[in-house]
Order: sequence, then C-alpha cells, then structure tokens
Amino acid sequence: MRTALLILAAAFATLPAQAADWLYLTVPGDTLSGIGQTYLRNMKDWPKVQSANGVAIPKHLPANSRLKIPVELLKVTPAPVNVVAVSGNTRFKRADGPYQPLTPGEALNGGETVLTGLGASVTYRFADNTRLTQQASSKLSFGRLASYGKTGMVSTEISLDSGRLEASAAKQLAPAGGFRVNTPVAVAGLRGTGFRLNVAEDGKTLRNEVTEGAVAVAAQGEEVSVGAGYGTYAELGKPPAAPVALLPKPDLSGLPANVMRLPLEFNWPASMQAASTRAWRAQLSTDAEFQTVLRDDVFVQPGAQWNDDLPDGAYFLRVRGIDAHGLEGYDAQHAFTLNARPLPPTPLTPVLGANLAKPEVELVWHAAEGAQGYLLQLAPTPEFSQGLIERRLPAITKTAETLADGDWHWRIASLDAQGQPRAFSPHRTFRIQPPPPKPVPVPPQSPEKPQVKEELGSLIVTWQGAAPAYRLEVSANEAFSPLVATYALTRPEARLTKPAPGNYWLRVIALDADKLESAPSPAASFSVQQFTPWWLLPLLLFVP
Repeated sequence: MRTALLILAAAFATLPAQAADWLYLTVPGDTLSGIGQTYLRNMKDWPKVQSANGVAIPKHLPANSRLKIPVELLKVTPAPVNVVAVSGNTRFKRADGPYQPLTPGEALNGGETVLTGLGASVTYRFADNTRLTQQASSKLSFGRLASYGKTGMVSTEISLDSGRLEASAAKQLAPAGGFRVNTPVAVAGLRGTGFRLNVAEDGKTLRNEVTEGAVAVAAQGEEVSVGAGYGTYAELGKPPAAPVALLPKPDLSGLPANVMRLPLEFNWPASMQAASTRAWRAQLSTDAEFQTVLRDDVFVQPGAQWNDDLPDGAYFLRVRGIDAHGLEGYDAQHAFTLNARPLPPTPLTPVLGANLAKPEVELVWHAAEGAQGYLLQLAPTPEFSQGLIERRLPAITKTAETLADGDWHWRIASLDAQGQPRAFSPHRTFRIQPPPPKPVPVPPQSPEKPQVKEELGSLIVTWQGAAPAYRLEVSANEAFSPLVATYALTRPEARLTKPAPGNYWLRVIALDADKLESAPSPAASFSVQQFTPWWLLPLLLFVP
C-alpha cells in the first residue's frame, strides 16, 4: 500500500510539470537569450521558448507581455529545509547514515528521516517560507525538495509514517509548485493552507483538519477536497470520509494573565458544542507561533494541569476541542506570565486535622527557596475573611501563637525581594480543644453496721449492702490499728473462726468495680470468752 501511495504521489508531482507552462511577464530590455540564461536549465534552449510563443525578433521583446515557458525547460535547484527549533529528544539520519541528535540550524536536503520522542517537537522552515511543526512521537521523512530557479515555484514532498504535523503553508505557485504529504493511508496535496495531519501510531487512520486554504486528500482512487473550517478522516483501505465542520474555538477569555501558583492549572467553560466535544488538546509554548512545543496533552475535561516545575516567564497556551471522530477544532490562544517564585513554604505542624489540648500553638514549615520572609494567616473560617490574624515574619521556619478554643485554619506565603507575598500554601485545619476535666469518682455507699452472732463455735457477721466486693476488718481496739485480720468478700456476710479470748471490734468497707472504697461502716464490738471444759468446773470450785 505504501509503495502504491508513493507512486501516486510521484505521478501527481510529475504530470503537471510535463503538461503545463510557466508564464513569464517581460520587462523592458528583456531578450530571449537573457531569459534563457536566468531561468532555463539549458540556456541554449531559448529557441524552444521562441517557437512556443511565436516571437519574431528574440532581441526585442515588448514589455509587459507574457511568455509561456514549458516547465520541463526550467532550472531545478535544491530547496533545503532549515530546522528552526528543536525541543526534547529528537534524532535524525541522512539516507543510510546513523541516527544522531537534531539541532536548530541543521539543513535538510531530502532523504532524511526525523524521529521525535515523547514531549518533543521540531519546527522547520521550507524554501517558500512554509512553516511546519513535527509533534511528539512522530516519524517524518523528507523526499523531493526542489526549487524552480528564480520562478518562486517550490515542489515539496514529505512522508508522515506516524504522528502529527501542524503547518502554515505558503501559497503554492502554479503550475509546478506544490506541497504533498504521503501517509500510509492517503496523500494530502496542499495549495496555500493552514492544516494539521495526524496518522495513528499503527498507521491505519489519517485525520486532516484545515484552518485556512484547502487540502486535497486522496485514497483508494477517490479525492476529497477539504476547505477551511472542515476536516476529514480516512481508514486504511477506505476512501476519505466527507468533510466535517471543525469545532469552534474554546473560550479562554476568563483565564488569568498572571499566574502565581504551581502546579500550572487552567479551567475554561465547556462550549455550546459540549455534546460534540469529547476531549481537549492543550499545548504550551514560549513563543506565539508555537515553534517549540513544551507541553502537549489531551484532557477529557475542559481544563489542563501540568504538575512539573516550570520556570517563571512568559508563556502561551493553545487549546482546541476534539470531536467524536478524533478531529481537532479551531485553536484558542492565551498569553500569560508565570510568576510563582518564591514558591510557598510547605506547612509541617500542626498537621491537617490535628486536635490540640493547649491554646499555645507552635506553627512550623519548611523554608522556601528564595523567600525573604513569610506572611502567615490564621482564621476560624477557611475563607480567611473574619477573625483574621496576620503576621509578617522574617525568614524563619517556626513561630508561636496563643489562640482561642475552636477550629482554626492556617496558611503561609513567601515574601519576595520587594516584600510582596506570593501564592499561599494550601490551608490546613486544626482544632484547639482542651481535654474535659477528669471525673471525680463517687465512692460506694457505706455499709450499715454489721451484726455479729455466735453459731456452733463460729462467728456469723452480716450487714446490708449491694457492692460487688467488701473488705471486713477485725481489730482489738476501736482505732483499728493494728488489724487482727482482714477478709476479702463478695457477699454481705461472713463466717469467721473465733479469735483468741478478748474484746474485738469489726467494720466493713465496700469496694466498687474500680476498687474505689467507701467510708467504713460503724464498728461493731464483740467479746470472746475463755472456754472452760465442763469436767473442770467442780475442781475450780475448790480453788482458794
């Protein structure tokens, strides 16, 4: 298929030159031999011009008369293409030579192949002042680059295997001037135009948009003429589709002229044709002609964002919509200045969402390169409108504030050499909320006075209470110091072994689940008598 297209293109380039004549307008003093010396490939062929025009006296030509000169007689000289601008990873090779870096100022004479990598671009200027930009991830080959002497006619033939081209082509002069682009899908012939060509990476789809002039797209024996404001597309093995109207320019009038924040971000309104717009292509350059394309990306929403660190300076943004066919519409362009430095410092503490217990707050941030100081703002609302606290600070990285309880928002901006604040950092929210007072535990209710009774040689102690635990204390004195015994109990009763004879006091302390103790119950006293066996009682009666 590729060979057939090249043969077709060669036929287009050759036939007009054989069948057509170039018209020359004579000036006073012209002679046929002089015209032959200036314009003819072989200066001795001037008699052929005389014969073709029926000139009687070759040395005396009337001024302002037209002479027909067959194109095949004209001088043909090389018409080198100059590399105007290069951005990113770009390589080229001449004929069978190795690939090497491409640099501005390089002259291409035909036979070269140029490859652009991701994010790369090359802008060329042709002999007729046609300007063409090869976009990223493209393969472009240069074929015939010829000029017809001093006639102004230039014949150009290039091949786009994959990728995208954008061109502003000079008016092609008849009959031999022409600009043709061969692709694996179709051949595009130009006649003074602004156009774009896009060949899919697999080489199976061609898209062509015309913003000025006209382009003839030919494939499968059919040709479609695409005028300004229209585009067409063709698939491999199929003729080109009927022209489709291009999407209008997006509205960039609301974008800022001075941008003070990175990452670089723009948003524009969706047009009335939003239903037809599937995406937007946004490009960035430092020149209005977009000879160097710095960024080139497609976004599915009406907005663009580039997260990389662009230097400050003047830039141009170019945006166009993309329809359901993949055809790209008219460009809208916006000039702006990026003036973001010094960048905002990076807030460290308080961190987002922090809860602070004390009103004394330490605010800490990372220093920003080039900052001559900082502007700190704190406010109880994210709008920073009411209750605003503002501090101009030297080039330090922390400060302290005493703030009221509640929610607070803080942000910080760098000050430039003139003391002017730049963009603020994203604001962070924190809360000052002292902890609630520690609850005072309520001890359990003191049990009632225990009751003591003797039963089968043991002491039975009972009391009223509903605590989960108790401690029963027994002492030989009312001060309960020292203790004779203690008992840990879970019920309001106890069976005790009688202690040694004597007088005793006991009391009960209730304990809750947290081991909190109640006040002691009233003390209960009891006595333990010395035990005398009955068989000793008669003997004791006779003890003096």
